[in-house]
Amino acid sequence: MQKKISLFSAISTGVGMIIATSCFIPLATGASTVGISFIFAIVGVCLVNMMAAASVAELNALMPNLTGGLAQYMLAGVGPMITIVTMIGGYVISNIFAAPAEGAMFANVMCEFIGGNIPPAVYSVALTIILVLINLRGINMSAIVQTVVATFMVVSLFILGLIGMFGLGTGQTVEQEAVLSTDISDIMPLTVTAFWLFIGSEFIVPIGKDMKNPKKNVPLSMFLSLAIMCVIQIMMVIGFKNYTIWEEVGAADSPHILYAVNMLGNVGRYWIIIVAILAAVSTQNSIICCVSEICCGMAKINLLPALFQKKNKKGAPYIVLLLMGACTIIIEATGISSGNEVAFLILCSSLFWMLAYIVYHINVIVLRKKMKNAPRSFKVPLFPLFQIIGIVVTIYMMCNISTNVTERNLIFLISFIFMIAMIVYAFFWCKKRLQMPLLKNVSIPKIMAMESPMYHTMQQGLKEKNLIDNK
Repeated sequence: MQKKISLFSAISTGVGMIIATSCFIPLATGASTVGISFIFAIVGVCLVNMMAAASVAELNALMPNLTGGLAQYMLAGVGPMITIVTMIGGYVISNIFAAPAEGAMFANVMCEFIGGNIPPAVYSVALTIILVLINLRGINMSAIVQTVVATFMVVSLFILGLIGMFGLGTGQTVEQEAVLSTDISDIMPLTVTAFWLFIGSEFIVPIGKDMKNPKKNVPLSMFLSLAIMCVIQIMMVIGFKNYTIWEEVGAADSPHILYAVNMLGNVGRYWIIIVAILAAVSTQNSIICCVSEICCGMAKINLLPALFQKKNKKGAPYIVLLLMGACTIIIEATGISSGNEVAFLILCSSLFWMLAYIVYHINVIVLRKKMKNAPRSFKVPLFPLFQIIGIVVTIYMMCNISTNVTERNLIFLISFIFMIAMIVYAFFWCKKRLQMPLLKNVSIPKIMAMESPMYHTMQQGLKEKNLIDNK
């Protein structure tokens, strides 16, 4: 296959996934709680997520150019049952929550911009339909959209952050305390809040097979995506301090609009509205594109029904695209749009995503032990230090997913219900369909062989031969 996706486009995909409009809510919540001390939580979580990205990069170096990629890595390390539970929870279910949250933020911005009596759900549903249609045109069309959108967003947010950080806006600056707390017990729980600001860089991996020089560009694009967003988030927090009252920005449904209006008046309003619209487009586009590739990859290794790998003439896995779009639209149609509801969806998504990051670290540890001499174009240094740190910090964040006890219990209950459903599916799928032990890992040569259509043709031929022989 001719490689067409450049490093710049890959970074655009990573940044486009990370830079969700819904990120402004946790960013404002954290900043309003401890002031610019929230920067410590931002930097800390960015480093922890870089550790997860490094683990993913090493797995990709061991098994490059696989469709979906992420599920194949887990199958080689921890076996089919944990892979199914982690991948469906960490990427399918979590993004079924995340995509509508982004759609809700998009709807809020459109209502602010256009006004009138149009229900917010109309805007979010329309966005999802348009993006599904774009992705049905194939991955290169999606990459073009991503590159254009992400470039404008990054440049705009950098400039807006720079103006706010140095107090260069036309609006009145605010006189208030920069630091509300330096107590570690106040800052540590906010790592959960900051986690949502840096998820999704691994969505670069599913498009790695279509990239130029993937050995170098896959890990590099993940790290650069996280670093770019870390700088922008820090600048925005300092900008909040200069132009918004902490309490007001924390309570706002659209804190980014409040910040831009206070800083630049109507110019800021229209500028940030355009940025927010494009951020919503970018994130939903990344979710729809990459989740469909992940599901296609899982179907190739028999972890999902074979119909999920069916593609149209443009090479797009249309079954997954349509199902993902339908689930997103159903949730969006309920009219979820307030800041509290969006924040709840974000936390539900984060819990599943954290589980996936833990399993990536475990996979690296397992495969380093089993295949220590296998060639890798990228290896995480100081093994297994970063894996252990990543696992411990992520478990802490999972246990403290919300400071509100009632909300935390509800998140755990919802997650428990989904987890039981996934375990039941995984158990019967492994026993009846795969006919293999639940926790037995699959060899890397076999997993890589599954990429070839001939593998599945031969397997089907063997099954038919066995049926004839049994008769």
